[in-house]
Amino acid sequence: MAYFISTVVLISTVACYFLWGRKGLFSFGRVQWILRVVVALPLLVSGTAHFTRTALMAMIVPPFLPYHRQLVLVSGALELAGAVGLLLPAFTRAASTCLALLMIAVFPANVYAANKYVGGLHMPSVPVRLAMQVVYILLLLMAGWGVPKRTDEGHG
Repeated sequence: MAYFISTVVLISTVACYFLWGRKGLFSFGRVQWILRVVVALPLLVSGTAHFTRTALMAMIVPPFLPYHRQLVLVSGALELAGAVGLLLPAFTRAASTCLALLMIAVFPANVYAANKYVGGLHMPSVPVRLAMQVVYILLLLMAGWGVPKRTDEGHG
């Protein structure tokens, strides 16, 4: 049930972001560029860890998924590609959208690892990790797409 509920919450986060910005999204300059760098850094670290600590990462892949090692390597490659894409203007929007979807796809690993020790670190509970993932997805989308345009209807 935790897998289903968390997936619905994360998909709803992406849908609500684009619904919120349905009247248009706009860039916010230098701060948006800094946000791209900030959200890309953990992806670079994590993506690299997928290749340098593959066995450790494979431990948090839920047992119902096959090919643990391969999933870790593919998700690591996607994280690295997405991080680079965030920093390349021609790919920023696509990268942020694909990364948001990747964060939904990999979330079952966070659910499976919840409240366990992995590599000596205690993993947060599902509600804590879900809240973190919602914030991260929103930051990824803002980094790539911008913020919704203000509507000042009724104010003038």
